[in-house]
Amino acid sequence: MANPLPSPSRFAIAGSAFLVAVLGVLMAGTLRLRAESIPLVSAEASFHGGDVADLASVIDGVAAGPRGWFVAPRIGDPHAMIFRPARPVEAAELEISLFFLSGRPNNSIAEFALSFTTDPEPSQEGNWQPLEIQRFTTEVANLRRVDGGHLRADPLADVMSGVIPDDTYRIAALLPKGRATGFRLQVFPVTLGENLEPWMSWGTPHDFVLTEFRVEERARATTDIALHCPVTASHPLFADMRPGALTDGLPATIAHPQEESLGADFHFDIDLGRVAILDHLGLRGRGDGYFDRFSRMRIRLYEDDPVTGAAPIWECLHRPDGSYPESSQADIIRAAQGQGVFRARYLRLSSDHPVPLSPQLADVEVYESRTPRLLSARADGRDLVIGNEGLVLPPGVRRISLQLRIPQIGLPTGEAFRWRVRGDLDQWQTSPLMSIDLPCPPPGKTFFQAQAMHSDREWDATMLSVPILTRQYFWENRLFQLLAGIGVLGIAIALARLLTKRRAARKLSEMKSRASIAEERARIARDLHDDLGANLARIGFLTELAERSLAEPDRARDQLGKIYSTARDLTRQLDSVVWAVDPANDTLESLARYLHGLAGEYLELAGIRCDFISTDRMPEVTLDSRFRHHLLMMVKEALHNIVAHASASVVILRLAVEGAKLELEIVDDGRGLPSPDSMKSGNGLQNLATRARALGGSCEFPAPKSGLGTRILLTLPLPHPICNS
Repeated sequence: MANPLPSPSRFAIAGSAFLVAVLGVLMAGTLRLRAESIPLVSAEASFHGGDVADLASVIDGVAAGPRGWFVAPRIGDPHAMIFRPARPVEAAELEISLFFLSGRPNNSIAEFALSFTTDPEPSQEGNWQPLEIQRFTTEVANLRRVDGGHLRADPLADVMSGVIPDDTYRIAALLPKGRATGFRLQVFPVTLGENLEPWMSWGTPHDFVLTEFRVEERARATTDIALHCPVTASHPLFADMRPGALTDGLPATIAHPQEESLGADFHFDIDLGRVAILDHLGLRGRGDGYFDRFSRMRIRLYEDDPVTGAAPIWECLHRPDGSYPESSQADIIRAAQGQGVFRARYLRLSSDHPVPLSPQLADVEVYESRTPRLLSARADGRDLVIGNEGLVLPPGVRRISLQLRIPQIGLPTGEAFRWRVRGDLDQWQTSPLMSIDLPCPPPGKTFFQAQAMHSDREWDATMLSVPILTRQYFWENRLFQLLAGIGVLGIAIALARLLTKRRAARKLSEMKSRASIAEERARIARDLHDDLGANLARIGFLTELAERSLAEPDRARDQLGKIYSTARDLTRQLDSVVWAVDPANDTLESLARYLHGLAGEYLELAGIRCDFISTDRMPEVTLDSRFRHHLLMMVKEALHNIVAHASASVVILRLAVEGAKLELEIVDDGRGLPSPDSMKSGNGLQNLATRARALGGSCEFPAPKSGLGTRILLTLPLPHPICNS
């Protein structure tokens, strides 16, 4: 194998270190510009040496001033102060600032701890959990971690100078549950040695004055949780290289072992500070020509510190074929490329590649699995309940608004996440904002899906999926519309059939009407031929006889009387025909008047009294000419039989309407009906029954109530419905 290329010179490394420092300052400034202040509404101390106004000044927004929280004279006891935000804090990373700008030298807290609670009402006795402190900076003192998760300031010399060394502590911390309703600052007394008084600060009078406490939501652009995390190397590195180059976020700095032949015995360990579920790793080299040192990389993940001998929970051999990426290209490593659970607090990187000085890395990026969360939803401006089954949209909703949050650290600039609605907006839509306004999905069940982006422009493997059930009005339901369509079609068919039947019935009625008119015409012609023609012929015959009998005055007078009688009968018959066919006489009232006049005149000539009985006002019933003709003929037949055979003195005619039937009763006080056999043989009575049946009615001959005479009862259905006025 060829000798490896020489490593970078000390001069180049020193220049890189300077560049790292400059860029680190610029990055820190950028991160702080993206912090958003969280308003605090109350501050409560377990003990306070001043008055209420002093305590309130700690959260008044003014960093400098002589007033604040102090605990003198009880500087030998631990104390705590709790702060309540105006609303619950929803954040992944916080920046907490403690200001000691009272003008008293070195009066900053010597040892302290920070914690949070999610209790609805924060109190000193509540449930408090420590914040996960990532980084911290100061203006004067030097902070370091000590047991119990505390931060302690190194002792400062209490000397007089022209500068008042007021201090400010800035702490970057993770909020483990992504939510807090209160924060707590605990302070602890410290001593420089045995048999010395405990102090709260290193400067005289050894008490602190906290002039301001601030909490800000940190919104850094990177989602790399390994950024600035501590890195250790198992063996010395080349020249002035630092292990921290792997997590400084700068691909210009590199790190590799000093000895060429360590092989797999050398490794880097990265402490993420907490156990995190991972989405992917990013390994990056530097484009300086030494690409072959980036191969056969053994990556192991641990929940416990591997220094203690803990076993890895996931591992993989990256690029086992000895290949390496192109210049400055990052390799993305996901869970499927190895074996085990893709979760870790510690990472160990080593290489068994035979190329000397392997592995050489410029940057190691660790990206936590990040899934968007749905915080709130509104439908046309009204709040929606986010239940276990997702969102239920009432009928008629036009637009919905969704507010999302990604609880994990960092928010990339530009596209923060992408979203879609399955079955409606299937194409991914990207958004730099955490609020979305979209049209209401179609009726039925759909899914709103959202996927977060990492700062390395890789999409997270996890996805938010929220069921959305869009309800609809019943008339918008497809089944209802189908049934309604079938119903409308059925109604249309029924109407068409009804119209067809009506048209057919109208045509049939017209045909029956024409047939009835033709029948009526034939009847009139027959009556004119039979009755009028016969009477006219008789008049002609009698006139001829009278002419022959002029020589015999008595006989001629008798013939003229017969001519007069025949002419009168002819006039009466013609009048009956004209009355029956005249449309002006088609009412029941007209029928009653005509029958009254006809019976009275006919019976008066025979010397018989006629009593006509009917209701005062007949209903408005339309009678056709056929009905009137048959009824008139039946009345004439009955009156003729009475005059010819009954020898009666009184005749009673009663005309009444009972329901939809017409009743005509004719009663006389004559000799009564003959025997049943003679009734069957008599044409007159048979004609009455025949005509009644022709009209759909009946003709009965019940016994008279007085026991004498004859009683004829005609019951006929009225041809048209009764219209009561």
